[in-house]
Amino acid sequence: MPVTWIEATKTALQAFSKNNNTIVINRQTFINQALGGIVQSTASIGQTPTQTLSRVLQELRDEGFVFFSHTAGEYTLNQAVSASHEDLPEDVLDNAILRNELLFEDVDTASVVSMQRVRKGTAQMRKLTLQNYQSHCALCDISDTKLLVTSHIVPWALDALARGRLDNVICLCTLHDKLFEVGYFSLNDNYDVMWRTALNAQSLITWKIQCTSTFTTPQTKTPSLEFIARHRKLHHF
Repeated sequence: MPVTWIEATKTALQAFSKNNNTIVINRQTFINQALGGIVQSTASIGQTPTQTLSRVLQELRDEGFVFFSHTAGEYTLNQAVSASHEDLPEDVLDNAILRNELLFEDVDTASVVSMQRVRKGTAQMRKLTLQNYQSHCALCDISDTKLLVTSHIVPWALDALARGRLDNVICLCTLHDKLFEVGYFSLNDNYDVMWRTALNAQSLITWKIQCTSTFTTPQTKTPSLEFIARHRKLHHF
């Protein structure tokens, strides 16, 4: 029984990705490999199947099934993306991060290529984090990017699925990052700073009182309250 062009093209895109071991879809290569099967599946009798396929690809882009990379001039499937699996354009990595679909899997540090790909992915995470917080520490007035870091709420080692999520990172200066990492403070569900009751150094008390402001709400991706709750639990708040 014939299927629609949309259904046939989705199936063909997924098959192309699996058979070629890539999420990147080169339009001409896809046409060469899949158009005949799509025409057969749809029982199409039109005289311009290539034009029809181009229109359907645009429709799938509009509905979010695929992403069009302006950098590479190719389509990619909107699905979970491994940062270390293949070389991907920056806008594809950005798209995956914004969709919470960039995965940072554990890789062998001896694999130079995989590590380069992971570093490229983390660089895009940093770029989007800085943009989200307007290159400003969320808790103080430091805006020198050399002193700003992508601070994970749930630590990298504890949750592989959260590593590439923009709602699991906060832009912090290096000192706030370290204090947050080791549990000197956390955040409540209103994003108010919660400090440990006993601070063991006068400099920390000074930093708490004079160098920590209220949490600055980011532009788009706000930290997940689920991740913040896990941070509090991890550090026994």
